[in-house]
Amino acid sequence: MRCVALCALALSPAPGARAAPADAQAKQILGRWLTETRDGIIEISIAADDTYQGRLIAGDSPQRVDKNNPDPAKQSELLLGQVILLRLSYKGHAQWSGGSVYDPNSGRYYHCSVEMIDQDHLRLHGYVGISILGRSQVWTRYTGTSLVLPRATH
Repeated sequence: MRCVALCALALSPAPGARAAPADAQAKQILGRWLTETRDGIIEISIAADDTYQGRLIAGDSPQRVDKNNPDPAKQSELLLGQVILLRLSYKGHAQWSGGSVYDPNSGRYYHCSVEMIDQDHLRLHGYVGISILGRSQVWTRYTGTSLVLPRATH
């Protein structure tokens, strides 16, 4: 009996350990994504609060600072390395919502939702207020190894 209790204790999660999302489809979003404008690579991961987040890990302007940030103290910080996609929750059927996305061009956060189009493409929709008042981008799964992007032509 003591052995059973010790085995059960050894197999139970450690206090504070977080469970992975139950649905394997929820994890399809994890990985590196090239933005539609091909000027940034966003790495989507699971945050400490079990939501999904995206960090800018590469771009065509690695020394670009966050000059449009409304907080003057942050305007000299590099964009590279910043979390720009926050608090997305998996809703099922390859859809995530409830999060926000930061637009460094305007210095504003927008509500956002994400939908997997297929294994290699996702649609990110940013909006203010209601989702019909927004715009979407299609991101492509990044399978390259270089984190240096050529200058995008807009």
